[in-house]
Amino acid sequence: SANSYPYDLTVLNNELYFRADDGIHGKELWKYDGVNAPSIVADINTGTSNGLPDYLTVFNNELYFRANDGTNGQELWKTDGTATGTVMVADIHPASGSYPGDLTIFNNELYFQADDGTNGIELWKTNGTATGTVMVADIRSGIGGSSPAQLIVFNNELYFEAYDGTHGSELWKYDGTNAPSVIDINSGSGGSYPSDLTVFNNELYFKATTGANGHELWKYDGVNAPSMVANINPGSSNSYPEDLTVFNNELYFRADDGTNGYELWKYNGVNAPSMVADINPSGSSYVGSLTV
Repeated sequence: SANSYPYDLTVLNNELYFRADDGIHGKELWKYDGVNAPSIVADINTGTSNGLPDYLTVFNNELYFRANDGTNGQELWKTDGTATGTVMVADIHPASGSYPGDLTIFNNELYFQADDGTNGIELWKTNGTATGTVMVADIRSGIGGSSPAQLIVFNNELYFEAYDGTHGSELWKYDGTNAPSVIDINSGSGGSYPSDLTVFNNELYFKATTGANGHELWKYDGVNAPSMVANINPGSSNSYPEDLTVFNNELYFRADDGTNGYELWKYNGVNAPSMVADINPSGSSYVGSLTV
């Protein structure tokens, strides 16, 4: 009756990898070929202690993830599917752990957020080697860090949310060569808090706020200034469009128009967004986990 808590299911080389707890090794990395019984890949944090692998991401025919071996803290690891081939990529923050996250492939390298203990949480990248694991930019100088998140590739550039201490939490982009640059949607220090970054119709869609309009659906073509798609919940109230998902050439999401509560909405890229159905007429249906 005990739980194994399978988590972060990811496919590599026709096998299913995931984190699970067998009651003996703690939460570790496992794999399943669809025929034989699932097997543990490696006991990263030996004994009953947890290796806690997460952010499982396939890159260069290997599986990359964050894990804790009990000595180096949460660091970046990779595996080829064997115990001997399961190794730490780099010890970015010795002893304490760098807590890498948001692993995203861009320009044939793996980008992620990490904290080296000196610069705070900043944007990093790796080619799979220790020497090739480097900080991309110190966007917010000092120990505070810019905390880059929501990493996504659009128009051959890497987009993400970050805080530089001047513009507030804003949308940033990086072309792989020049320094990352800010797209200041809510000018000044307020920040627009962009999130749920999703590519649709050759544009980047996301939730953002200017303060005056609340958190609404926005888009950016990579050239012109970002624009609000619609003020679904009028005025300064928030519609909080979330779970942005592309289906049948339309963008689906959850939103609250201030009248029907949180329901399922869609946008075809031309007409105004519309509610698909008022699933719970007396309140919110809280649609979530949209999956095609």
